[in-house]
Amino acid sequence: MSFALEVKEEIVTHTFTEQQKKAFLCGFIKYNGEIIISDNKSRLILTTISNRIARTIISFIKNFYEGEILISIIQSQKLKKSKTFQITLKDKVFEFLFNFNIYNTNKSGKIIEVEETFRNNTSLLRAYISGVFIAVGSVNSPETSNYHLELQFGEEVSTSVFNELLKPLGFDFKTIKRKSKFVSYIKKSTVVSDFLKLIDAPNSVMKFENQRISRDMLNNINRMINIDISNQAKTLDAGQRQAMQIKNLKEKGYFRFLSDKAKFLANVRLERPEATFSELEEILNNNNIPISKSGVSNLFRNIEKIYKNSQEGKNEKG
Repeated sequence: MSFALEVKEEIVTHTFTEQQKKAFLCGFIKYNGEIIISDNKSRLILTTISNRIARTIISFIKNFYEGEILISIIQSQKLKKSKTFQITLKDKVFEFLFNFNIYNTNKSGKIIEVEETFRNNTSLLRAYISGVFIAVGSVNSPETSNYHLELQFGEEVSTSVFNELLKPLGFDFKTIKRKSKFVSYIKKSTVVSDFLKLIDAPNSVMKFENQRISRDMLNNINRMINIDISNQAKTLDAGQRQAMQIKNLKEKGYFRFLSDKAKFLANVRLERPEATFSELEEILNNNNIPISKSGVSNLFRNIEKIYKNSQEGKNEKG
């Protein structure tokens, strides 16, 4: 089961009040329902790949609809052979849709705007948004590094209305067109998590957050390891370069131009080309040569200066 389906099935396991059921159905039917008119008879068809969601939808509809409800299962012939549950309302379809304020009374089309009853009541608004998400929403698995939650609409105006509906709740959905669909989406992990809280999927939020925290921690550990490796490589390169310079000074007789402190440091560097400045500082202090890490750095700059002078045939004590 995909993570998106887990989220959707978790939503429908909660207890809904009568008004919340109506708000939920309004959001779901508005973007999932298909009206079929044949021989002057109309039917409303709703589909889902989840048995649990199908049973919930039917139980909710029975609170508001007295007509005949047909249930059928469509078996896919593809490799995975998935099932699609089809719910068909046969009688007084438009009367049912009018009562839910989903279609205009003149049957001219779907009402995109969200009724004020839902807008002015947070619990009803959350139920409506949950219905919309179950109808056309999806969210990437938290096991992937690509955080992404989206809702696909057939009309551009639907994305605008949905985005504006979510703005007062602190969500800034973006919109793109993908083939014939208009997609409202968010990508930031914390915002995706907040949206899952909004549609009342706490277990999914926990799973999402645990995976996100684990990945972030692993990424931070890897980053620190990479920084450490990089620093070690830089330290070793610097140590080997300094050791080469010191050897050259000794070979050419320029080592005598170093101060006693610099000579001691130089000899330690030859023995410990991999040592950091902090380690060299500790070694010198343990040998009664007071020095700071910046002092170690200054001595190496003096050694390098004398080395460069030696290459040019100059003498300068350091």
